[in-house]
Amino acid sequence: MVDLVLVRGLPGSGKSTLANMLAMGSIAADDFFSVDGTYQFDASKLKDAHEWCQNEAWTVLSKGDSIAVANTFTQRWEMERYIQIAKETGAKLTVFSLFDAGCTDAELFTRCTHGVPIETIARMRDRFEFDWKNGHRLPPWERK
Repeated sequence: MVDLVLVRGLPGSGKSTLANMLAMGSIAADDFFSVDGTYQFDASKLKDAHEWCQNEAWTVLSKGDSIAVANTFTQRWEMERYIQIAKETGAKLTVFSLFDAGCTDAELFTRCTHGVPIETIARMRDRFEFDWKNGHRLPPWERK
């Protein structure tokens, strides 16, 4: 059986660490911003990063291999394409929700390796859908 594992949680919660510990390959949208081993985030390319990550997951799964994807996935709509990819490729979908790993925003800020501002972490905490299965499937700008 081919597996698609989504690891979700706030920045600094250990998503990449957990994904890397699983016995399969792992990717994250953050990988898109790594150039020669240096993380170079560009907010204007965030949509491209997520599309790249989705395409990579689809490619791996369509070859019959399993993969873990570590992204914040604070809301259902952010996972929706991966849910569809699992259906298209016949992969078993598993979602691990780390949320904040028991850390405060300040602790997450300190643990985060990508310099996400503490204010951003706080906003992500506020919008985190614990019951993602019943969350909205469409992004906010496409809802009526």
